[in-house]
Amino acid sequence: MEARAKKGDNAEETLATQAALFSKLPEECTACEAPFDKTDKAMVSTWRVVVREQDKNNPVRTYCPSCWGTAQEVLDNFLKTLDVGEE
Repeated sequence: MEARAKKGDNAEETLATQAALFSKLPEECTACEAPFDKTDKAMVSTWRVVVREQDKNNPVRTYCPSCWGTAQEVLDNFLKTLDVGEE
């Protein structure tokens, strides 16, 4: 019982923290500065939100689909380069 109560407390703390971070959502893409409307359902479902807990000054960042895709391509190419170097 006690363990379940602690788990519930942690869930409530997590939810409270996440709700507080929602108010810190930027109004633009962190990379290209395209406008972000957190009330637009399509934007909310396609944009990426990154929370960096260790960055206390600006923990929440938003990325539009285009910038997120570009970042993923760069990362994939970098990882491929590492794989080639290991052979």
